[in-house]
Amino acid sequence: MGNQYEQYKELLQSFDKGYELCYEYDSMPHQYGDEVLYQSEMHFLEVVGDTPSITITVISQQLGKTKSACSQMVRKLVKKELLTQERNEKNNREYYLNLTERGKEIYEVHKEFDEKCMQRTYKSLADFSEEELRSYISVQKTLNQVFQKDVDENGVLEVAGKRKKNKSK
Repeated sequence: MGNQYEQYKELLQSFDKGYELCYEYDSMPHQYGDEVLYQSEMHFLEVVGDTPSITITVISQQLGKTKSACSQMVRKLVKKELLTQERNEKNNREYYLNLTERGKEIYEVHKEFDEKCMQRTYKSLADFSEEELRSYISVQKTLNQVFQKDVDENGVLEVAGKRKKNKSK
């Protein structure tokens, strides 16, 4: 195995460091204008801003979250006056979600910040060729497939002495 195996281990160490940094970034609150939000809140607002009058069902599918988790997020963001709910007149159990004016302002601030970050990252990768970037994408996709298998095979919870498949996302 030799050198290639050592490179593989270095690749995984680099991946783990990147994961830790992403996790740390996603776990910390961020300032958007005069509002402090966590990434999960901002991602939710982003989906609503990108798709006005979206429903909780559609958001839950897009984000891979349960309807219950999305409903909790809606309550939190409505309380912060960043989101509105409008009942569907044809289906009383369904609500359309939209950003408030304040929510729209934060959405725009976030889009500008995101673009700035994307440009900074893009510039930092300028020394890599298209071929090198394609190779990285290929390696990452292969790793993601393996990681998914790990999740599928090992996503088991111990609940009251019984094994239960972990379906949470």
